[in-house]
Amino acid sequence: MVRDFNNQYEETVTSINFEELVRSWKKNSDYQVEFTALNDGSLAYNLLRNENSLLIDGQEYVIKQAERSLDGYDKSVAVTATHIYFEATRIYNYQTKSGTITYSIQDILHYFFDNNVYGFTWEVIGNFSKVQIENLGNTSALDALNTCVDKFNCVIYPNNKHIRIYARDAWQKQVDKSYLYGYNTTTFSCSWDTTAIQNVTMCYGKQKEGAEGQYYFPPFMAKNATSIKRWGERPGAEISDERFTDKNAMNTYAMSTMQADPVTTMALTYDGDDQILPGEVWYLRVEPEQFDTDVEVTGITDYPFAPDHKPEVELDNSVRTLLDEDIAQERLVKEAIKHNQAAAQEIKATNEKAVKAYDSRFIGDLCGTPSRLTRATGPQLPGYILKVPADNPDLGLQKGQQFYAATAVNYVEGLAEYVTEMLPAIPDIPKYEPATPTKDGLMSAGDKAKLDKLKIEPLTSIQMKDAVNGSVYQVAIENGDIKVNKEVED
Repeated sequence: MVRDFNNQYEETVTSINFEELVRSWKKNSDYQVEFTALNDGSLAYNLLRNENSLLIDGQEYVIKQAERSLDGYDKSVAVTATHIYFEATRIYNYQTKSGTITYSIQDILHYFFDNNVYGFTWEVIGNFSKVQIENLGNTSALDALNTCVDKFNCVIYPNNKHIRIYARDAWQKQVDKSYLYGYNTTTFSCSWDTTAIQNVTMCYGKQKEGAEGQYYFPPFMAKNATSIKRWGERPGAEISDERFTDKNAMNTYAMSTMQADPVTTMALTYDGDDQILPGEVWYLRVEPEQFDTDVEVTGITDYPFAPDHKPEVELDNSVRTLLDEDIAQERLVKEAIKHNQAAAQEIKATNEKAVKAYDSRFIGDLCGTPSRLTRATGPQLPGYILKVPADNPDLGLQKGQQFYAATAVNYVEGLAEYVTEMLPAIPDIPKYEPATPTKDGLMSAGDKAKLDKLKIEPLTSIQMKDAVNGSVYQVAIENGDIKVNKEVED
């Protein structure tokens, strides 16, 4: 739906390519929709102008950019609209509460939103400690909300003009859902940003009344040893807070305010069927990176009118996620080192074999065909004087030994006096004569006699022995009748 600024007209927009309408939300920073509509001459199309409102899934967005284009006879408008929550910038408090004062988060919200004429309301969910703020005021309510995010580490998630402010533990919702890379997650990326790391700061607590420059505890340098060990010292702005009269409490507070670790940004494309909601904590497993942990949904880019277009999800930048990713990366580094060491051993062994093979060669010069190497028969080839370049224990040769080598078509001779004893003995191949019924050969004489008795089918008759008395008979077939002749001698 599109509605005009004065709430006089409201109509459904139908000239959108709904598969390209994209909605994006990012925790505490972004909440908007984008699309392009074609001119169909409707009232809805003509209402797509700056400061008019869009109603999508029960939430209101205000058009901030409307870029109109002409392509031939086609007219279109590219629209970008931000959530109505950002209109809190229209609430402006010009008064200032001077000095450094301790506030609760409710104090700040009352100061900016009480009696506003734009219909904004607020709700605090969870518990917050008080903080000190210097010179509060002379800014917009939206800027005040951003100050709350910085000072109270809260999460702001609006329902139209009702602004809900969550404590971190109240915001996150553990759910029994999983991102499994290769199963319901097709893309995954992870990056670290170390730009804003701070792990060292100077701390000032409360001053004693009537004693300028005198504190309940001396100012001290707070240091995050774990972060320093990993990233080195990264000093930042000092912290001065009149609430603290105890050094240990001040140090704990300083540790909670410093950005001691990099901001970790992870993103993936979810192909499953479960609905993804802001603040949900899912289990994530990326087996190729050996990475598994719980992650909070901190950003969603989806296509509300194109269910087949899978959402893109951004995940949390918590310290736990950072440590899990760091551990996984160290594990991969160790495995890579292990593989490299194994490869180095293989390369070393191969190199040793290559050196050994190289040292086993013979080098020499052509020396013609010396008469003492000439043969009476066969083609004559040149002779060589060869030298052993390195010790060759396999052949029993020593570095520098020389010998004459005469070549022929099928052999080289000259090494015999050096290596004869090193060559394996070749056994004699036995020679067999043909076998006869009375003399062994390739087979025994008995087997030869049996073989000779065999006749090739079909046979004209066979001899059979009586199973009872052992008599032998001649069995034949004559004119189709079986004939058994008289006994024959065995």
